[in-house]
Amino acid sequence: MQTSIQALVIEHSPDAFIATDPNGIVLFWNTSAERIFGYPGDEAVGRNLDELIAPNRGHPLDENVRREADGAEVVHYEAIRRRKDGTLIYVNSTTRALRDSAGQVTHYFSNKSDVTALRVQRDSRMVHERYQGLLELVPDAIVIINETGHVVLFNAQAEAMFGHASEDIIGQPIERLLPDRFRGSHIEHRAGYLRSPRMRPMGQGLELYGLRSDGSEFPVEISLSTLEFDGGRLAMSAIRDISERRQAEQRFRSLLESAPDAMVIVDREGRINIVNGQAERLFGYARAELLEQPIEILVPMRDQAAHPEHRARFFADPKVRPMGAGLALQARRRDGSEFPVEISLSPLHTAEGTLVSASIRDITERRRVEAALQEQNEALERANRAKDSFLATMSHELRTPLNAIIGFTGLLLMKLHGPLTADQERQLAMVQSSGKHLLSLINDLLDLARIESGKVELQLEPVACQPVLQEVVSSLQPMASAKQLALLLEPVDAGLRVHADPRALQQIVLNLTNNAIKFTTTGQVRVAARLAPGDAAWVHLSVEDTGAGISQADLARLFEAFTQVGDRAQRKNEGTGLGLHLSRKLADLMGGHIEVTSTLGRGSCFTLTLRRAS
Repeated sequence: MQTSIQALVIEHSPDAFIATDPNGIVLFWNTSAERIFGYPGDEAVGRNLDELIAPNRGHPLDENVRREADGAEVVHYEAIRRRKDGTLIYVNSTTRALRDSAGQVTHYFSNKSDVTALRVQRDSRMVHERYQGLLELVPDAIVIINETGHVVLFNAQAEAMFGHASEDIIGQPIERLLPDRFRGSHIEHRAGYLRSPRMRPMGQGLELYGLRSDGSEFPVEISLSTLEFDGGRLAMSAIRDISERRQAEQRFRSLLESAPDAMVIVDREGRINIVNGQAERLFGYARAELLEQPIEILVPMRDQAAHPEHRARFFADPKVRPMGAGLALQARRRDGSEFPVEISLSPLHTAEGTLVSASIRDITERRRVEAALQEQNEALERANRAKDSFLATMSHELRTPLNAIIGFTGLLLMKLHGPLTADQERQLAMVQSSGKHLLSLINDLLDLARIESGKVELQLEPVACQPVLQEVVSSLQPMASAKQLALLLEPVDAGLRVHADPRALQQIVLNLTNNAIKFTTTGQVRVAARLAPGDAAWVHLSVEDTGAGISQADLARLFEAFTQVGDRAQRKNEGTGLGLHLSRKLADLMGGHIEVTSTLGRGSCFTLTLRRAS
């Protein structure tokens, strides 16, 4: 009866009763042992006790205790032991060695009670007495745990951050403050840290999250340190909510991803911290292949040795360097191919130090277009040189015989060798007129070629208007009189001057007046110079005729090269079609312009506008 009662007490005692053989193999495992350590009896019996509950730490193992028990009646100790789920608990143990009649140990009998709650109360009381006043003043949430991972201090900032009251959390495993998906792995991380404790500052690239009382998660940054006292060791966590920072980082990353150029951000050591999708596509690397790699991975092999020195110089004096700073830069893809780039650099000052953002643009297409344009420009230059040479040669070859033809027909028309018949005079006049027309065409072509090749250099100076207009009118008066036209010069202020090249100004006015006389059959041609209405900074030099006028359709193409409009193309003494084109180009070179107004049947008015000279 007494044996049955003893067995009943052992089986249902609140303490774990464990019996092992001399080698530590479990022979007996009561119900409380199952509850305390989490192993069912059939799973525990037959296994080594240390394999079941040893915490793999620097605490006394039951094997050591058994050896100690060999020389003592009873061994008492408190130690940390591990449950089946990996959590740690404090146990208060008593171990006795049982011997046979020969004094040999046949069994070890242990009584183990879970004193975690008592230890937490003791540790919490000691921590509050020593540190609470100080830790309530720090701005971060402070959570202190003991070696089994149970919370012993939870300051006011932690209460506000997690939404738990201190009394609800103290004594609970720290994993209660973590999302479910992290709890299993965190037990191992925590145990590993307490085995080899060291100061770990905030922000070491770990993705950490906390769990509020309402079930919501938030990103955190945690720094760890240890407290040693009374033979025990505590771990202190300073926790910071970085939700706003993560949101800012997410916005920043979104901006990077939306940037049209490849973006690469590096630290002072040249390690790549951040890249965007454009950088992946441009260089042919996956993002994971680039992160934490030296930036020189993107630099051509021949430049890699010198690049760290350039990088160090930039970090020594970081400042924005815009795209296209005159540097011919090449980048290197994953496959080793190179391509031309433009890079802008910008320093980013962060809490972790200065970073550099590089915006990289592939300019392969631009270089191709530039090369094609360069080839075209060189071809055009060669063509211009050939054209100039051709025109110079042809002008000499054509002018010489034309001048001879014009001169000899002039002599013949003077009738120095006797009278000419009417047919002879008509034919000689036709030869002379055709020669003059060809000479005029050659001269206009040469002038046009010189202007378009940029070889005309005008010398702008103050030029008095009255003498230039008077000379033009005087030189063309015989031509007007022959057609019985009135060529009039309105009075011009003797002090009125314009910024112009004297020869170009005379050529324009002569051409406009000559055209007016040529294409007017009756009436008059009036030449004038006056200040522009409403703007005394400009001068209008006008030639107005009473000719047939020009249609609106013809006005649109009047100043095009080799253009003759309306009935003028069929008229006698038609021009080369270059006069107005050359006149407008000369006006443009002098900073002025030519405009025309015309009414069919009533005449036209050409106006040259130039800046007034004081």
